[in-house]
Order: sequence, then C-alpha cells, then structure tokens
Amino acid sequence: MRNLLGRLHARRLPELLRIADAWAVPLHGESKSDVVGTLYRAITDPRTMRDIWDRLDPAQRAMAIAMADAPDAAASPTLDELAARLQIDETEARETALQLFRIGLLAREGDDEPLPIGTVPRLLMPREIALNIRRLQDEMAAGDLTRAPLRVLIELLDDAELEAAARIWGLRTVPGVARRGDVATRLLRLVNDGSRVDRVVRGRGRDAAAIWKVVRAASGSISLADVAATTHLDGQEKTAVARLRAALTELESALLVWHAYQEETRRLFIPAEIRTPGEKPVAELPDLVAAQFDAVSNPPWRHPHAAAWDLLTLLRIASDRQAPVWEAGGELPRWLIRAVQRRLWFRGADGPPVGYLELLQALGLAEGILAIDEQARPPRIVVGPRARAWRGQSFPAQTARLRERWLRLARWIEGEPAALVEIWGANWRGMRPRLMSALADPKMGLLPGNWVTLESLAVRLAARLPTLLGSSFSAATARMGGEAGAGVNEDESRAAALSDVIAIELSGPFVWFGITGILDAPGRPRAVRLIEDGAMVAAGDIPPEGDSKAADPALRITSSGEIALRTPSPDRVWALSAFAEPVDLGQESHYRLTAGSIAGALATGIERDQIAGFLERGSELPLPSEVAANLTLWARAHRRVRMQRAVLLSVDNAAERLPLLEVLHDRGWTAEPFGELAVLVSLPESAMSTASTPERGEETLMSELRAAGHTPQWVAAAKDEASLTPGSEAVDAKTTN
Repeated sequence: MRNLLGRLHARRLPELLRIADAWAVPLHGESKSDVVGTLYRAITDPRTMRDIWDRLDPAQRAMAIAMADAPDAAASPTLDELAARLQIDETEARETALQLFRIGLLAREGDDEPLPIGTVPRLLMPREIALNIRRLQDEMAAGDLTRAPLRVLIELLDDAELEAAARIWGLRTVPGVARRGDVATRLLRLVNDGSRVDRVVRGRGRDAAAIWKVVRAASGSISLADVAATTHLDGQEKTAVARLRAALTELESALLVWHAYQEETRRLFIPAEIRTPGEKPVAELPDLVAAQFDAVSNPPWRHPHAAAWDLLTLLRIASDRQAPVWEAGGELPRWLIRAVQRRLWFRGADGPPVGYLELLQALGLAEGILAIDEQARPPRIVVGPRARAWRGQSFPAQTARLRERWLRLARWIEGEPAALVEIWGANWRGMRPRLMSALADPKMGLLPGNWVTLESLAVRLAARLPTLLGSSFSAATARMGGEAGAGVNEDESRAAALSDVIAIELSGPFVWFGITGILDAPGRPRAVRLIEDGAMVAAGDIPPEGDSKAADPALRITSSGEIALRTPSPDRVWALSAFAEPVDLGQESHYRLTAGSIAGALATGIERDQIAGFLERGSELPLPSEVAANLTLWARAHRRVRMQRAVLLSVDNAAERLPLLEVLHDRGWTAEPFGELAVLVSLPESAMSTASTPERGEETLMSELRAAGHTPQWVAAAKDEASLTPGSEAVDAKTTN
C-alpha cells in the first residue's frame, strides 16, 4: 500500500506528533484518528508542500525527487539501490532517508513490522506526496508566470480545483458531465466582469482580504515573504503558518492570487484579467483552436450517403412480417436498436448515436417512406406508401431530400433524446439553415478540411449568432447545473445552452448528412472539420454526384457465398438485404449467403431464380457452381408450399363448360378445366398486388359471368368430385385455397 492515509495510520502517535511539528500543522483533536485526518489534509495541500520544500536541504530534495519520479509500477528501492541511483555512499543515503522518514516524506515497506532475517528494507513514498512533489517541480520549471494569460494558468489546475473555482464564481457544474473546456471558457467570461470580481473578493476572509490588498497594490508580483511580513503572518508559530496557508488557499482556489517561482523565490501575483477586468474588450468572435492529428487518428470512412443507406435498413426491418411490433410513439423499442446495431453506418460500441434513429424515423414518416398503422393496437410503424418510389431514387437524391426535410423540422428531434439541454420557445425551423449558412461564412474562418476543436467552433458560432434559436427562448443545460438564475445570470445560461445546442448539431446531424466530420481521439478534445462537399451544401450549391457507373461489375461473388458490393445503389442495397446477411460496411461492403438468409427470402415470396438472376446481372458472370448448388439445395430444404387464390366454377351440363372457358379466356381470366363439369379460375395478380382485397376480384368475376348470361351462386364446399354437380340450373361458384 502506497497511499498516504495508510502510511499515517501505521505510525505511532508520538511519530505523528513529530511529523506535525515538522510540517507546522496545528493539531486540535485528541485521538489518533483526529491527528491522522488533520495531517492528511495538510500534507496533500500544495501550499504545505511548498513550505516543507523550503526547509529541505539539497541532499533531501535530491532524494525526494528521485523517489517521486519513480514509476508507480517500479519496485521500492533498497538503501543500496537508492544510493547508487543518487551516486552517494550508503551512509549518507541512510542518514538522508532517515531524516525524510522522520518528517513523513518516506516510509518503509511493512512499516514497523519485523522483517524476516536476511530481508533488506525497502523505501517508498506515498503517492499523494509524490504527486505534490512532481507538481512542485513543474511550478519551478515553469518559472515566471506573472505575464501568462489566465486561460493558460487555468490549464495548470486539476479537474477538482477547476470545479471548485467554478463553484466560487457561481457556475454550477455536474462532475463527470461538464468538460474542462466548457468550464474554463465560462470562467473566463465571468472574470471579465468587474462587479463579479468584487463580489468574489468580498467573500474572502479577513487574512485573505489583507493579502489581496497587498498583492493588489504591488505593480507586478511580490515575494511571499514580503506579503507575510506586511500582513503580520510571518511568524514561525503553527498558528501563524496555518493562517497564512488558509488565506492563500482561499485566494488561490478563487483564482484571485497565483503562486510562482522566480529563481527559487516564491512570489504572488494577480492575473491581468482579474486585476483589470473588462479593460481589454472581449473579441467579437472567440478564436478557433486548431486540432492536429496524425493519419492513424482519422475518423473511419463512411459512405457519403450513409444516412440514406441506414434509412433503407430501417425500411427493410419495417417490411419484415416476422419482426416484432415496432410501436409508434415513445422510445424506440430495444429489439429494433439491437437488430440494426451492426447493420448501420453510424454506430458505436453502445449503440447508434443518441437521436440518430429517432431522426431517421421522423424523416421516414415525413417522406411517406414509413407510415403509422393507426388501426393496430398499439399503433405501429409499417411500410409507407412512397417506399417503392423511394427505392428507385439515387443515393444523392435521397440524401438531398432527407437533408431538406430535416432543415424544415419544427422539433429538435435529434437533440431531445440526449437530455443535455432543455430548450423552450426556440425556432428550430429557422435554426438549422442559419447554422449551415454560418459555416460557409468566410468571417467564421472555418476552412474545409481543417480540424478545430468542437468547443471553440461552438463558442465562436454562438457569439456570431446569439439569436440563432430566436430572441425569446429559455434554456436549462446539465453542464451549467440548471436554469438561468441558478447561480448564473440569464445571458450566461442562454449563451451556454446555445453553445451546447450548436455542438450537438455539428457532431450529430451535420455529420450524418455529410456536412462536417467529427473525431474523438483518446486524451484529446473532440475535433470537427467542414467537409469539401459539405462546404458546397452549406453555401447552397449542389455537390457533384460522381461517377455512378463503375468500370468493374457492381458485385463480386466468391464460391463460398461471399458477396462484395462494389457500386452501391439503393436498389442493390435493398435487394441484398432481402436475401443475404450483412457482414461489414466499407468502401467495399460485404454480404454472405446462408441457409437462413435464403430461407427468410423464400418465406417472403422471393424465388430462387430471382436471387440467381440478380447476382448474375450484378457480377456479369454466371454463378459459381458451389453457390448455384447451395441455392438449389437450400430452396429444396425450405419445403415451401406455394399457395394461390382461385375460384372453382361448376356447371350442370358438360356441354356448357367449353363456352364458359371461351368467355373467361376472352375476358382475360386464367382458367382451365377441372374434373368433368368444373373450371378453375385464378384470380388476376393485380387483385393481390394492390390495396384491393381478394373479394373485389371475385365480385368482378361474378359481374362478368352475369354479363355473359350466366347466373353465379355461392355454394358450400364440396366434399368429393361427385358433389360438384348441383341440383339446380344455376352456375355454382366456390373458393378454394
């Protein structure tokens, strides 16, 4: 165990009291636990570490640095190993280590437990102390920071310190949700307000206020010793030292006063942004922050019309009669998300992007590609009336149509499921076109292909378009902790919400429709760029569709049943999804023929020859013999029984059957003799392929029989052929399946 708390608990009370004296920490509790808690809070404070560092001699500092710089995974060194590392003799190393052990900077593995005979003791430094020493070395290496901008100084803080400063300045953040860039940007805006700076200063204690006045009166930086002497906090008593540390903690945690080293002399200074807030006008548009990435970090390739392709995938699922019920309204069913997860272009480890499927469903309904069956209980999503015509369009035409429909949506369908921002009274129909036009505005400085951080672009666009959502909207954002007025003024909350909305759009629908590209690289802020074709769309131009006819055949089929889709089009994607399983999507997408996929296709009425014909036309070659054999084998194994609706007509007199057949043939019916007195009439295909019901086909047949002088009449189904001869003079009609 290398944690400080464990090492302190392992010490005896007299040792803890000695450590408290060395660190000048006043103790007020009586129990050992109280002493350990007080020491832990003090030792982990960077200001206390600066004090103790001033008291160490060069040998002690060298050993402390060597121990702090050792990797956590490295084995704890023995005295001999430490002496060799520092190039000093063992006696000197032992004395220095003992001194550091007495003040709590070092510990021994096993603490005070007896060591087995022959075991050499090993030294370790608690992680919290090592972290503070490394931070102290970084401060000393940074040197004079008195002229550094506040935005640079803020980057020196860890996340906990930044969130604490945000709370002091009135920003409510949700730990783990608010991003560093968001918090830092909003802090810089608040600091520019002189009245807010005064309020923060008034909230400091008496000692902190005294130090503030002294540092504020100095023309630049001032040594800590001079500040302590002027404020009468320069004594060596524990109480005076504790008061100085507490006052510095108040000021530094509020970003009012900062600490710096100049030639190893500790100095205090006030950043220019806080010393003279508002003196320098804020730039009209915040700067864009460039983001550089190597080739390995490039986002994965996606089809330029991936959203239109993915909508076809949803349409295929809606057309599957064996699929579960896709209920309309409310959240999307989980089975649907699971079914499409690996079949979509836009997908992640945890599923599709938030809001993506909801937007595709809304666009599909608006275009008539999907529809809601209101007669079903519950209402469900089904194939729309314009689905067939939609499949006949090209991918560029589909994307253009979906993009135009999205721009006119009256709701923020893509952003609502994320629940990061709540907006009321916004003009969504006008927001998207204005945002798209702003991307193409030369004043924005966004050049196609150049990566910039998403945060900087969102903030810049929010500053450029403060009324993007309308002049009278209200907002609440999770990153700001609530609605306007909850610790933040209304303008600040609206600006933050607007920036969040823009970031969601740029990383969501703008990516899905091929206008921007997004990149999430580990350890780096999210980056965005304007795509070349997207720049043309944003400017109102139509990008070129490219060569839709490839030189190679559209399909390549292997003997194992693997299908490579080289030239995708909606009709090819639609057909392949009917009888082949998707394998992967890419610049060359792959599908696989399996017994299950062929069985599913046959169950929907697709014929084996239709599948073979499509594959041969697409590959411009005969099917590989193995594939042709498998198709035949799988079709036979399916044991399909074809069913066709027909009407059985029977006459009383055998002489009437031939004239009846001639009348039916003349009127376009498919009819053939059946037995001695009957005629079997197939209902026309048109009666089954439209919204007409089979009964309408039968009614048409009866009308034409009457027109030909016959009298049709329905009778009960006959049990045997002999009963087909009725006792009346009428022509009998009955259905058979």
